[in-house]
Amino acid sequence: MLKIFKNCFNFYIKSSLHVALSVSSLGLLSFNLSTGATDKNVLIFIFFCTLFAYNFIKYYPLVRSKSTRKISTGIIVLSVSSAVVTFGLFFTLTIITRGIVILGGLLVFLYTIPFFGENSNWRNKKGWKINLVALSWTLLTVGVPLTSLTDFPQTLILKWSFIQFVYVWVATLTFEIRDFSIDTLSLRTIPQQLGIRKTKIIGFFLLIIGLIFAIFIFPFNYWTLLPIIISYSLLGVSLYFCSTQMSIYFTNFWIEGIPIIWWLSSLLISYFY
Repeated sequence: MLKIFKNCFNFYIKSSLHVALSVSSLGLLSFNLSTGATDKNVLIFIFFCTLFAYNFIKYYPLVRSKSTRKISTGIIVLSVSSAVVTFGLFFTLTIITRGIVILGGLLVFLYTIPFFGENSNWRNKKGWKINLVALSWTLLTVGVPLTSLTDFPQTLILKWSFIQFVYVWVATLTFEIRDFSIDTLSLRTIPQQLGIRKTKIIGFFLLIIGLIFAIFIFPFNYWTLLPIIISYSLLGVSLYFCSTQMSIYFTNFWIEGIPIIWWLSSLLISYFY
């Protein structure tokens, strides 16, 4: 029984279902900022788009290099199904939202596939990895849901994008710290350039800036502000304890799952305010 549970849990993580739920949670938070109702088609699109994009990023290099490492049939079926659903729902989006999706899709391809005869993709170019991840997440979790509204709030998009961009940027630092000893030096990640201690200091500093900004933007909007404080605090604690020796589940389950806690706390607090 324990073995079955472990296999199911590993599939849940490796198939990107967990990260897809996290990204969808951030999309829900964006919808909650507006007065309009949540568009279920857009939310489903965000979930399956994330599922396909993450599996494409993780497993395409194995296919391209003809690696002997096997990809489970379940992940292949899930990825292909996600691609079909994503493609079908794409045409239900507004023109502006489609443009944002195309931009995000372009970033995913540049992150994964070498172009113009180059031997490496943009992920392997120094300093690009963390910015590509943060920007693509923000486009999907803020740009897609808010531009799908009839009268989307342009100023709010910029403000909320900053809050989520900071969150994702700092969260990505924990992955770079975890991979510090295995990443190639050509990546020039933040920990490689500054060291782990200074990387954490930068992360803490950005989280403080993000919190100050959120307090300034949402001073009396407790159902928005308190969940931000909770999630930023959890990320700060995670950043403090992360190291090169930590379990992959610490990052791939716990840290990637903080957005789910962010949304759940928002849902709970909304009942009291």
